[in-house]
Amino acid sequence: MGSIVIKGAKENNLKNVDIIIPRNKVVCLVGVSGSGKSTVAFDIIAREGERQYFESLPSYARRYLPKSNRPDVDEIKGVSASIVISQDRVRGNPRSTVGTLTEAYTYLRMLYSRVGLPSMDSSYYSFNHPYGACKRCKGLGRAVEVDATRIIDKEKSLNEGAILLGDYYVGGRQWSIVKASGYFNMDLRLKGYSAEDLDRLLYAEPEMLQSVSGEFIDRWTFQGVVHRIIHRNNNTHRSLSERDMKYFELVDCPECHGGRLNKKSLEVRLNGKNIGEVANLPLDECLAFIESIKHPNAVAIKPRLIDQLKGLLAVGVGYLSLNRSADTLSGGEAQRVKMARQLGCDLVETVYVLDEPTAGLHPRDVGSVINNLSRLRDTGNSVIVVEHDESVIRSADYLIELGPGGGKMGGKVIAQGKLAELIADKDSVTGKYLSGAKTIKAKSEYRHANGFLEVANAKRHNLKDISLKVPTGVLVALTGVSGSGKSSLVEELVIQHGDKAVLIDQRQVGATKRGCIATYVGAFDRVRQYFADANRMHPSLFSFNSHGACEYCKGAGIIEMDMNFLGDVKIKCESCGGTRYKEKVLRYKYKGKNIVEVLQMTASEAYTFFDDEEIKSQMSLLMEVGLDYMELGQTLDTLSGGESQRLKLASKLQAEGEFYILDEPTSGLHFADVEKLLSLLNRLVDNSNTVLVVEHNLDVIKNADWVIDLGPEGGAKGGCLVGQGVPNELAKVPGSYTGKYLKEAIYG
Repeated sequence: MGSIVIKGAKENNLKNVDIIIPRNKVVCLVGVSGSGKSTVAFDIIAREGERQYFESLPSYARRYLPKSNRPDVDEIKGVSASIVISQDRVRGNPRSTVGTLTEAYTYLRMLYSRVGLPSMDSSYYSFNHPYGACKRCKGLGRAVEVDATRIIDKEKSLNEGAILLGDYYVGGRQWSIVKASGYFNMDLRLKGYSAEDLDRLLYAEPEMLQSVSGEFIDRWTFQGVVHRIIHRNNNTHRSLSERDMKYFELVDCPECHGGRLNKKSLEVRLNGKNIGEVANLPLDECLAFIESIKHPNAVAIKPRLIDQLKGLLAVGVGYLSLNRSADTLSGGEAQRVKMARQLGCDLVETVYVLDEPTAGLHPRDVGSVINNLSRLRDTGNSVIVVEHDESVIRSADYLIELGPGGGKMGGKVIAQGKLAELIADKDSVTGKYLSGAKTIKAKSEYRHANGFLEVANAKRHNLKDISLKVPTGVLVALTGVSGSGKSSLVEELVIQHGDKAVLIDQRQVGATKRGCIATYVGAFDRVRQYFADANRMHPSLFSFNSHGACEYCKGAGIIEMDMNFLGDVKIKCESCGGTRYKEKVLRYKYKGKNIVEVLQMTASEAYTFFDDEEIKSQMSLLMEVGLDYMELGQTLDTLSGGESQRLKLASKLQAEGEFYILDEPTSGLHFADVEKLLSLLNRLVDNSNTVLVVEHNLDVIKNADWVIDLGPEGGAKGGCLVGQGVPNELAKVPGSYTGKYLKEAIYG
């Protein structure tokens, strides 16, 4: 069959649409945020491909596989087995590495077990096996090093809060344990402590103490502050907690020096290097090393390992190493590592579905993504991409645009065809930007800084001892190729100026079905009060988390049914019809609408409906951050990373004098959405705030007041200050990749 045919698609916000997607092509789904692109790609095509493949397997195999259900369509034909290459970050397991994700490390272990002397089994080269793991770091390759100057203030006494850790606040349990130990003068400033007392406060081993009061005996464990914080974060099953990150550094394990393996395993060498040293090399250097090995026993293993490494280089992550923990990868990096694994496969007639494969990529590296998409297509597969990058859109074989707006205003196919057809279509919003009829112009005048935040001698990760002044009161863009040190510099900013810098990332604002947009912005309480006053009832009656909740589904609106091999089916609650409320609640109205009808309103509709100035203000903030299409009752667990970030921003629009750091705020944004974002960022700055964006989007960079460019390359070849200045100055900096593309964006 030459096409994937979808008829009567009603999943999420899709308006009963029919879509024909040509197979064995690179097909790009475009449109503004919330238009329905991801619904078509992931909730319909990918899910159905997975479901049909799983149903072809025998029941004894299906019981161990994830379950899925048929999407809400009348008919779908032409789908084959699908593979989703998403931006989901591999979180929570530092034992998973780039090498284990791609199996490249497995081949490296085999190489050392076959060629290395003395000869040892492959298990001795596994840091996840007791035979191979370093005894000190348990195979993690890193240790915690605490900077004591960050956790105590010697100018204060313990009674004045000399211990800076949050859980040692004066009067708290940990502070009380220190006091109850009786070892310390609580009123003496720490600078007056003897070396012995200071050492005990910081590094004392755990000691069981007790006090006796009558018949009551109280026992507790006293331990040094540093000892406790290291012990708390020395769990081999999770990464360093964010609340403790500012107090200590992760350093190479002093015993295995980051190699993750025990001394015996690291004694085996090939061409002068042990396996830990090779796994810690940047991937491009690792490839060169493997190619240099000339040994008869390596002939069978080398080709597969080289293919794996070349695949990683082809997706633009050559600055990573095989030992790089997967939980430290950005969403874009994780996606490209997954893509590298697929490039090494020989599958045909597969449907690959990708979510913004250019996320986190500098314009310099987008070409490699385009080449990889073409490679997947040319080997006989269908490639469906949700993307906003202009270069990827222009390179696609076929385009499908959904819209015209987001949420209720989206869900329709408004244009489709080849690039020229989309540009010629008068209904296509994307076409207008591609043709140049609509453009985001570069800023002509730049704001002047009202001060500076200084970063001194930054050496975190790959930063090369750089010092710089970040201007305040302006819009700053932090740029550079992937792995150049941008995130490391942000970490340094937050650590050195944690009291001033506010990081607004893309992590979800809520992961439960119980929180909704109206709750987050603070409007739900007032909405329920209006219903209560109008009907002389208690406000809790109008909450789906309280007395108003449907008794059958407990206010969830859905019933999850385990259909064994057929998948977990989520169906609308028969009792409430998916409204979440008891039937009697819906009889009560406010201005002719019941509570469910109000929660189905978008932010812009609610702005018009309510006369309340506070609610109008809250809705106005949502509209300003580009979330006007969001329904008040939409649950927070359904938001994308970009939507979560903009929702967090909405609560900051009234603030003044803050220093905001945003990590790739254009992620998931269409050209039209980027225009709205720029207006939002400028409003924040005009309100006397400083905004620093970590960005690759040239439309944002060329509209910054100041650009800081790191590089020149990624990984070990990065971490230097390549240049800084206003955009048209940076565009002239020799050796700056950002400058090269910025020059084209500004001057054409």
